[in-house]
Amino acid sequence: MVNKNDGVDETSVNVARQIRILRERRNLSQQSLAEASGLSRNTLSLLERGKTSPTVSTLKRLAIAMGVDINAFFNSIDDESIVYSKAGQRLNMQLAQGLMADLGAGMHDQLVTPLILQLNPGARSGTALSHDGQDFVYCISGEVLYTVNGNAFVLEQGDSLFFDGQLLHRFQSTITGISEILIILSTPRESTQYISGHFPEDHNSDE
Repeated sequence: MVNKNDGVDETSVNVARQIRILRERRNLSQQSLAEASGLSRNTLSLLERGKTSPTVSTLKRLAIAMGVDINAFFNSIDDESIVYSKAGQRLNMQLAQGLMADLGAGMHDQLVTPLILQLNPGARSGTALSHDGQDFVYCISGEVLYTVNGNAFVLEQGDSLFFDGQLLHRFQSTITGISEILIILSTPRESTQYISGHFPEDHNSDE
């Protein structure tokens, strides 16, 4: 239904409300979210007030910046206590090195961030980095070399690694096929820093 006052439809108004609520629940200011998503503060303000309709591209950027699934902008905010993720229906973020899926996207007051990375042959993270919290890594398939605090750990199917995120760490796939790992980060919103830190190249979400 079109709002005759400003030409913005009802769906856009609901999405605008969701953007604001999700931002506030993550204790993000408009300025900090604008910087994290690459939008201007004025654009974000217009979106939150329902004065302009967001594009799919804009919603993807906001979703990545807030560590949520793009569907969170269309779902009721009351549905954030349970996140059910179907294997074939996840929103994958396309990276130069492979694919990443946030398994906890949409959870209210998220305390951990579970991610699945599918790494292309030879894929590697960027410069070694450190961050608050802890990292748990489980190798689902393939082989991945993790270097943590100068120590090398080869993860094969079924192997796991648990370490303090403040230790400098990096990783790379060491086989000619696809490697898949489950990563659990212990700090909320860490997925945004994880993407930008480990994968500095441009990335987009997979439709």
